[in-house]
Amino acid sequence: MLSYFKLKGAAVRIAQSTRPALLSFITQRHYASAIDSIAPERQQEVVSALRMYQKDNIPVPWIDMTKRFKISQESMEQALAEDDARLQKKIEQSIRVTQLADQSYNEEHGRCDWDSVVRDMDIPLVECLRLFDPLLSTVSARSLPNITDWSADDLSTLKSFVSEHFSAVTADVWPLAGVYMNVEQKDCSMAHSMCSFPQMSAVLHEAITQHRNANMEWKDIFEKYPIFSRIGGLRNAYYQFKEFDDSKPKAILIEWTDEEIRRIQELVQTYYKPGNKREVLIQAQKAFPDISQESILGKIKQITSKVPDITSDDIDRVKKLVYAYGKDWARIGQEINDTPRRAERIWTQHREQQKAPQTWSEDELNTLRRCIHDGVEMTEASRLIGTKTRDACNATMLLLKGT
Repeated sequence: MLSYFKLKGAAVRIAQSTRPALLSFITQRHYASAIDSIAPERQQEVVSALRMYQKDNIPVPWIDMTKRFKISQESMEQALAEDDARLQKKIEQSIRVTQLADQSYNEEHGRCDWDSVVRDMDIPLVECLRLFDPLLSTVSARSLPNITDWSADDLSTLKSFVSEHFSAVTADVWPLAGVYMNVEQKDCSMAHSMCSFPQMSAVLHEAITQHRNANMEWKDIFEKYPIFSRIGGLRNAYYQFKEFDDSKPKAILIEWTDEEIRRIQELVQTYYKPGNKREVLIQAQKAFPDISQESILGKIKQITSKVPDITSDDIDRVKKLVYAYGKDWARIGQEINDTPRRAERIWTQHREQQKAPQTWSEDELNTLRRCIHDGVEMTEASRLIGTKTRDACNATMLLLKGT
């Protein structure tokens, strides 16, 4: 007969070996109905945590997750399934909205008939615009960089859209306005700014001059460019701009020879420091004793005002410095031997490139389709394609799977 102590020891060992499973069972039962009462923001927090494990391809530690969120594994799986269904529905809606927008495209107006899209989808206009995917669209956005490129109808439509759907004009407005107008978002921002704060530009002044030379009446010009609130305001701005333009010192407008331009460009490159033209002006006056100081300074300003294109090297340097020093533009400008303003502009362009939708060539899409077929993950797909980020590959993979 086994002794009492041996039986007791065996019982203890059995209890210890089954304790994690027993605790897990008790914990799961305790929180089994938590999904019914969890707040939406809390549920989204749970889903976000689960997505992190999925993203890194790590098995979900369900016991730890249950203790952390006080929700059963079954409830968390249910929340994840609901979120998957929501994302799939959003992808399907995005594809449908884009198809309807393309079908409603009006060649004469240069934009889609969004009223018909809203009727077919039965969802608000702003939501339709957010669902629109330029990667799937066959319609190319128009480029209207100058106010004279805009028709009176386009300007009226843009102003009405912004005033009716947005209580405040922020940076978030322009991507949606760009989709609605089928115009580059930066051009929409420019046109709306000109309508909100009218001013005469060199391009507009030149266009009005041509119309006046063709004997067009001020009333017709005002209707063609409905930027100012009154005809008198447009006319006064035109003549004031012309008067200012004609008052520029004639000395600055002298003709420089190619050799002189090359020489002063060399001096600018050697002696110019961002925000300080004094040293280059002194050296240029020595090199060109027969040219007035006004003319030399005018040429220096002309050369230094030409903002060089932002290269990938510029972006890489600024990214590293932002990670090191934060958004200390004065310090970063010194590090890259440039102005704080341009350092901030480089960073802004980098952020806009990350947000902007990327265009895909047919070869890139075929490579991505093969990756989907072979079960290749987005990181490896990004490496194979070579021109697209991991996030861009992931987004486009989801779209291709949805189609």
